[in-house]
Amino acid sequence: MEDNEARNSEVSLEDQYMNISLENEEEEDLIYDQGVEDLSEVDARWCLVGRFLTDRCFDFQAMQHKMASLWRPGRGVYVKELEQNRYLFQFYHEVDISRVMEGSPWTFDRVPLVFERLKVGENPRAMVLNRLHFWVQLHGMTPGFMSERMVRDIGNRIGDFVESDLNNFNGVWRDYMRIRVLLNVDLPVKRKMNIKNQNGQICCVQFKYEDLTTFCFICGILGHSERFCEKIFDTPQHLLVKLYGLGIKAAPRRRNHTIGSQWLRQ
Repeated sequence: MEDNEARNSEVSLEDQYMNISLENEEEEDLIYDQGVEDLSEVDARWCLVGRFLTDRCFDFQAMQHKMASLWRPGRGVYVKELEQNRYLFQFYHEVDISRVMEGSPWTFDRVPLVFERLKVGENPRAMVLNRLHFWVQLHGMTPGFMSERMVRDIGNRIGDFVESDLNNFNGVWRDYMRIRVLLNVDLPVKRKMNIKNQNGQICCVQFKYEDLTTFCFICGILGHSERFCEKIFDTPQHLLVKLYGLGIKAAPRRRNHTIGSQWLRQ
């Protein structure tokens, strides 16, 4: 009798421990962030993360083939769709990724690609993608205001100055100067700026953006037209003012014709 009672006691204890173990396992939930997937095959050294400046949907296959044909990377490119309108572009050499970054802006179906370079350990889905390169023409600059410092300062007022056209300060008089800037696409583009020197002279510089994408004539923000501007919902139609126009869009630059190159001096 005592042996049976001991065995029954052992069984009941085992059942109790089993129940405790099962209960603990049921309480330990595994929680993942939305959209988690394995990106271990991605080499973060040469990756760009980008989105297109639109709310339209694109065909992924058509997009990746078009971008690959524009970039022509010597070592190839792998494109991954992380979520709707967010893509990862993995390159396989520093030469290829540098060439793509320096050639921005790039467009697909006339819509620019906004991208940032991925840093090692950075979450590609959490990256803020709101900066876009543009070449900006500075019109109306007069003698006394044409200096490298002023050009740089103007660029930093438009956005973040990146570089100046090598021809800005070479040769004879030019109709305008060119600078490359990094714009925040969440902010209105700037149209003009007044500069005043120590002598009290004033120069009004007009900005013209090369390869300018769709922008709003009302708010001046890239990526939508005035038909889709938020201000039309808050302001009566007769009070809406269009502060922007096609005047900020630079004319397409002329192609180089080299038929007389053997006689012309640079």
